[in-house]
Amino acid sequence: MTIIKKILLFLLLFFFLFAGDAFGLGKYYLLKKGNVARDEGKIDEAIYHYQSYIVSHPIVLGINSAQYYKNKQYYIKNLLKAYSNLIDLYKTNHNALEIKKCINNLKTIYLSDDLGSKNKYSLALIFQNNNLTDDAILIFKKIIKEQKNNYNSFNNKVGLRSISKLLKIYQSQGKNDQLLSIIKTIKSDYPTFDFDLKDKYKLASLYLEYGFTNDGVLLLKEITNEQDSCTDPSEINTMIKAYSKLLIIHYNKNDKDALQALFAQMSAKCPLEILSPGNMYKIATTYLKCGGKNDGINLLKDISSLYSYSLSGRKALFLLGRLSQGNEDWDAAIKHYSEYINKYPDPPFFSLKAYSRLIDSYWSSNENKKLVQKEIETLADIANGMSDFETQLNLARDLKWKGMDELASATFDLGLFSAKTFIFKNQNTYQALRAHWIIEKYAYFLDRFDLVEQNADYIFAMIDKLKDSSFSEKEKIDYIQNQTYLWLAKINIDMNDFVKAKSYLKIFIEKYPRHKEIDYVRYELGKIFEEENKSDEALIQYGMIQSDMWKKMADKKVSGIKADE
Repeated sequence: MTIIKKILLFLLLFFFLFAGDAFGLGKYYLLKKGNVARDEGKIDEAIYHYQSYIVSHPIVLGINSAQYYKNKQYYIKNLLKAYSNLIDLYKTNHNALEIKKCINNLKTIYLSDDLGSKNKYSLALIFQNNNLTDDAILIFKKIIKEQKNNYNSFNNKVGLRSISKLLKIYQSQGKNDQLLSIIKTIKSDYPTFDFDLKDKYKLASLYLEYGFTNDGVLLLKEITNEQDSCTDPSEINTMIKAYSKLLIIHYNKNDKDALQALFAQMSAKCPLEILSPGNMYKIATTYLKCGGKNDGINLLKDISSLYSYSLSGRKALFLLGRLSQGNEDWDAAIKHYSEYINKYPDPPFFSLKAYSRLIDSYWSSNENKKLVQKEIETLADIANGMSDFETQLNLARDLKWKGMDELASATFDLGLFSAKTFIFKNQNTYQALRAHWIIEKYAYFLDRFDLVEQNADYIFAMIDKLKDSSFSEKEKIDYIQNQTYLWLAKINIDMNDFVKAKSYLKIFIEKYPRHKEIDYVRYELGKIFEEENKSDEALIQYGMIQSDMWKKMADKKVSGIKADE
């Protein structure tokens, strides 16, 4: 037998003995087929492939081979992916029974205690996305405890992600004691000696997000002082983000000396020639936020010129147009927006926004009004030829603001028709719910209060049908619901129906006491109480406002009330 034949025979035997075993264990091709079918919208076919993959899995078959144990976490990771995708498809079909079966199977897998920390985290996300928050909390806690008792540097990031998830859950539930307990735990246990820059930045961000500013600042300073220079792109990204956060903190404190020293340090450690366009854009916007207007604008011009092919180049050009508008430099605004439209026609939503701003700039520069009118009609023709209802409705609002009432109304009606068509094709889905919300939002600006109320009714009715949505969608649905209360409050304030307006504002306060817009809502409620000559109730609402902007406005209201007494 020739040497070549012997080699071929050996490879053939190797294939059957090892590769065949791998195919029998993994059947990864079924998972891939499921993903392809799902992406193509072939729901039933995707379900079949995911089911086939699951029933062929070594855990289900009870295979205990050496190969399985060697790659156990890899096989479990793929199994969790299959289950997660399958559950999402069952949600599309509203198949609650099959979802329940999948969840029960996953709980069995968890109880077998075969999962590593990263797979535990993936499982916790599946539970959280399917409204099993208590189960998810138990797993997040277990990951944190295991990392503390049996420290593994490879699990730093999954440990921090688990902490972040727990904090967010406790905050949403209003469980401040548990939240504080977690913060105390991480302050005592972290950072460890092997934390990399990303780990430290994540930890610093958690401190800042939950009110432990001094701890966050100290950790950010440690990041920026850690190395004389950076060459690794990942480390540079983290370093730039750390500098940006520190600069904004010092700017808000009006600490000019610290600002100047930080900018100098950042320039030395992260020179522009080694930065990506994204990091250059981050620095440019930080300059703008921290009073370095000229430096920020010059850097944006460099990004737009040198990296026009990148997303950052596109964003830089649009921002230059906005800044020129803000400075009433109409010639520069016209130049930047014209260049944007020519270079970046897609996506049309943003190119049309640039077109709209271009017309604003022409109008403000006292150009020929007939020319501007013609440009507006051209803009409307472009938008009206699209099927993207959000772009059409957005343009309708812009035309309304420009005083083009008839053109705005016609454009809005076209967008409304497109939106209703979309809703009909996507009934009982989050996408349809969002479409109702978009109609509601733009209808307000067109003074179509009847449509605001009508779509609010649709939204409230649909929310109950979508109660089994994933956790990520549930957060978005919750946002649409709370914003709907605000739109309803606004239209009733505009119609001087203060009884209804108060009821919606009070619902918002009761349901969302920690919402970022809570101070705005309290301010609006205080104004209504003032209109009703209920000064005591108004003072209560104004007194509960915390954020700087609304607090300043509330303090003026309080001073006015007390001056009248």
